[in-house]
Parts: sequence; C-alpha cells; structure tokens
Amino acid sequence: MSSSLTYRLRTRPVGLHGDHGDESWGLAWAALEWLEANVQPGWHTLETGSGHSTIVIASRGAVHAAVTPDPGEESRFRAACAELGVPTDAVTFHIGPSHVVLPTLPATPLDLVLIDGAHGFPYPVIDWWSVASRVRIGGVVLLDDAYMPPVAAIIDGLRGDPAWEIESTAGYRTVILRKRAETLPHFDWDGRTVGGRMSFRYLPPGPRVVASARHRFFSTRLGLRIVALVRRNAGLRWRKTG
Repeated sequence: MSSSLTYRLRTRPVGLHGDHGDESWGLAWAALEWLEANVQPGWHTLETGSGHSTIVIASRGAVHAAVTPDPGEESRFRAACAELGVPTDAVTFHIGPSHVVLPTLPATPLDLVLIDGAHGFPYPVIDWWSVASRVRIGGVVLLDDAYMPPVAAIIDGLRGDPAWEIESTAGYRTVILRKRAETLPHFDWDGRTVGGRMSFRYLPPGPRVVASARHRFFSTRLGLRIVALVRRNAGLRWRKTG
C-alpha cells in the first residue's frame, strides 16, 4: 500500500483546480485505489473532469481523454506528472463543457469512463448518454457523487435494465456500472422514482448508515469547521476528496 500512487497522492495531494491551482477536487481515495488496481495498460478511457484520477489513470498506461472546461488543469496535470514520474504521452485533454465536447469526439470504443464533471441536472445524464453507446460490452462506467439526485437518476433509471449491471461501489460515493448489452433504455416510463432526494441507497444497509451519518455530520457547522481545518493543514482547499 505504501508504494502505491494513491498513497503518495494521499500523503501529498496535488493542487490541480481553482484559479491558482490551490484546490484539490475529485474522487475519494477508495475510488482512486480502485482505478489504480483495475485500469489496464492500453485501455481506452475517458473522464469528464480531471484531477487525481487523471494522474492515476495515466500511470496505468491507458489511452486517456479528459474533458474539462478549465485549460489550466492540463498544464498543472502535466507538471504534476513530471514530478511524480508519470508518463503523459497517451493523455489528451479536450477543453470545453462536456455536453459540447463529448458529441464531437471520435467514436473509439471505450473500456472505462469516469463521469465526474458538472453535477447539476441534466449534465450527468447527458454525459452518460453521450458515452454509453461507445462503452464496449464488458466495459465500465464509474459515476462519482452518486448520492446526488442528478447522478442517482442514472442509477435509478438503469436499475433492472438488462444492458447495464449496477456491479458494485468504490468507496461511499462512486458506483460502478458494467455494460452487458447494446440495447437502449425503455422509451416508456414505468413509474419508478428517478433521482429523488439526496441518498446513499445504492450502498448495502451497514455502509449506507455510516455514509449518511458522516455526510450529515460534515454538513453541520462543526463538521465544516473540521474540514476547513484539515484543508488548511494540507495547504490545499480540498473538495470532495475523502
């Protein structure tokens, strides 16, 4: 564990976001560990957003595309990778909003997609729809911040769909979908609730209770003060990385 890239990033987070590169957003550590353990050399991968996940995927030798509206993230990413000894020749940044950029990209079959860009409705749904047909059968889509209703709408909508399997989770926030067939979702609504309120209902009962309690605590005034203190001690303003 101590030699893993995820551990190195956790020990010394990299600032890739914000106007001055002093913020660190993105996946929870468990999801980064999952990427480091599962992404294979030569895979074709794509993500909306960029961050520690981009560094980890690049380190695994994937042919990777990152879609982000902030052009500064690319230069910070390449500088961080140079310091970490991570090759970046196979990583391409596409600058612009994902709903504009994704339809313009080559239709290369994808082994893995990480959706972690804009979280307001309907952008996560648009991101998923834009890449779903390009994911090869057997490939995976990771949905980060799955407790947020605009992301949960994808999970609710695909539950029971034979084309997609809700396979597992990587940590508390990231759901892993596995593509099983090329069929489209049903054209008619079957009455199920889609999205709903903020919830960790995709987790098993035990972790669901823990995640809900933790989220409630860190949304309180005391919890937010603790988070702010941790960020100051790390020298970065963290978002979402836990």
